[in-house]
Amino acid sequence: MRKLAAWVWRAQAVGRAMGPVRLGVSALAACVVLTACASGRQGPPPPREEVNVFISPAGEPFRGGATGAYPLDRWFAQADADHDGTLTLQEFQADATAFFRRLDETHDGVIDGVEISDYEQKIAPEILPRVARLTARDVPPLPDTTAGKAEQRAREAGREPGRLRGGRRAFGGGAGAFALTPEPEPVASADTDFDGKVTLAEFLAMTQSRFRRLDQDHDGRLTRTELPVTAAQRLADPETQGRRGERRR
Repeated sequence: MRKLAAWVWRAQAVGRAMGPVRLGVSALAACVVLTACASGRQGPPPPREEVNVFISPAGEPFRGGATGAYPLDRWFAQADADHDGTLTLQEFQADATAFFRRLDETHDGVIDGVEISDYEQKIAPEILPRVARLTARDVPPLPDTTAGKAEQRAREAGREPGRLRGGRRAFGGGAGAFALTPEPEPVASADTDFDGKVTLAEFLAMTQSRFRRLDQDHDGRLTRTELPVTAAQRLADPETQGRRGERRR
């Protein structure tokens, strides 16, 4: 605090020496110093309601509120059509198809750029970074705990579209903070031919890839305990730190 006061005093002294015409410059310098010092402080953790969000492998958001249980279980129950406690690839993709139909507002069989923007801005705004003029695709992906080290290094070396430009970072890595896989934008990332739209075939191919990534024992089924704990879940409930797939109490 003393250093901050000294900087402000010096800026004011320079302004007085330069005269009234230049006084505004010294005031601006003082403001810059104050802003820089404030930005260096560690802010409080985000409120629980901001992190008590789950983004499904298809990109659908589920919100638990400030006091509710972590909402991953709601998605799992929704996708588990036969209620046997496991998800098959067929159930996994049926759930993804239903969400695709919801995003395809014009019912033309593709999710175009306008519909992707509607998804990011209206349906799942939590995935947008808290940095001005960035889109969700500019946010770096979270470390993929389901991928091998070689695969992770290759991904980082390749600088995927999700890697943040200019070295800046935003909270959580887009949707990856709330999801089981680290993609910052789960819908747009399905556009594998980069034509600005996502077809149902592309969407299902991407969700199939995510299913295989999550199927750790390669038995063709996902159980609740097989699923990883998301970064948001660890923030909402620190007791889940380091544990996989444990249900929140």
